[in-house]
Amino acid sequence: DLAMELKELTSAEQVVMKCIWDYGKDMPLQQLIENLKQDYGKDYKRTTIRTFVLHLEEKGYVTTYQIGKYSYINYLIEEQDYKEQELEKTKNFWYKESGFDLVKTLYKGKLNEGKLKKLKKLLEEIDD
Repeated sequence: DLAMELKELTSAEQVVMKCIWDYGKDMPLQQLIENLKQDYGKDYKRTTIRTFVLHLEEKGYVTTYQIGKYSYINYLIEEQDYKEQELEKTKNFWYKESGFDLVKTLYKGKLNEGKLKKLKKLLEEIDD
């Protein structure tokens, strides 16, 4: 459980954060520009990406530093923490806090015998 609620991200900021999390620590700004273009087809200008990073910094998601003329980005919030909060919000909004209905939607028509056994095992672990 997060002690504080994470600030809301725009969809563009989510894509930028996903790139940063996928890369890991000490991501060069230039690498972020390339990854956004390559992985997500986002051909943003350098100044636009700098603005996104500045907003992410203001929201407490990243920190940046410079060595010479190169800028680097480090995430401060773990991806798992963000995903858990987002899923919790989705569950509360769309499923009236019913985790069961959410899981039913996620797996509707996709559970074979093997997946069903895995899901049962997971539910038993949660119950312990």
